[in-house]
Amino acid sequence: MEKVLYKTLETDGLNIFYREAGDPAHPALLLMHGFPSSSHMFRRLLPALAREGYYAVAPDFPGFGYSSYPQADSFSYTFENIARIVAAFVEKMQLQKFALYLHDYGSTIGMRVALMHPEKITALIFQDGNSYEEGLGKEWDTTKAYWDNPTQENRDRLPEWLNAEGTRQQYLAGIPDEQLPLFSPDTWTLDWALMNRPGHIDAHFALFEDYRTNREYFPLFQAFFRQTQLPALVIWGRHDAYFNVAEAACYQRDLPDAEIHILDAGHKALESHFEEISALMINFLHRVLH
Repeated sequence: MEKVLYKTLETDGLNIFYREAGDPAHPALLLMHGFPSSSHMFRRLLPALAREGYYAVAPDFPGFGYSSYPQADSFSYTFENIARIVAAFVEKMQLQKFALYLHDYGSTIGMRVALMHPEKITALIFQDGNSYEEGLGKEWDTTKAYWDNPTQENRDRLPEWLNAEGTRQQYLAGIPDEQLPLFSPDTWTLDWALMNRPGHIDAHFALFEDYRTNREYFPLFQAFFRQTQLPALVIWGRHDAYFNVAEAACYQRDLPDAEIHILDAGHKALESHFEEISALMINFLHRVLH
């Protein structure tokens, strides 16, 4: 059961592509990818989890990877809408209980799913995925100005990132030179090939604009942490150029027993520190799910 299977499930009129590995009778994990990635980011983690006795499922969000990518004028590219579709996917997959792996965009999408179905969540694993304002450091000042006042002038001040180089930088920004050879260009090349489809940049910009609504959800996420006191593992790359490492410690405000590990990594830490992350995860899961 260690083989990774590649499947598609029709959900709300969309084809949701997903990867799965392991025995569905075993404790389950739902793996939430980030921007501009897809379930491809979990290609090594899925069989590793299956070998250790877990069932892992990693869907591609609408507009990402190999899932349907409707045009922005015919589909609402919002975090709430994508979370609703992921929740419907979970129901169709008959996942009754599962731990969440939460990264980047997938963090706020996954946490919205958790708010919809708190009874299903067994544990939380955050890998550079924010739920606190501290994660949106000074690098986000220009973006916050645009969110607060979305004028053309403020839009023109935004850095260019919805292009091939911006996609590459999601992996390499802030990384020490000696770690650069650890990153395969296959990752950002695949991401950009799938992003750069007709009309698709508009869809990604619409979702980026909606990220401001996640800030309104941060207090709800934090209340969920306090109320549930779920086992939590927080893994962060100290060189993350997008979500400030200061956020990692914030989780212990509401989850005092959260386990926090700061790695000598960047935003896409699974690419350079897979061995460390998988070992931390498996040790954590063995203790809290068995």
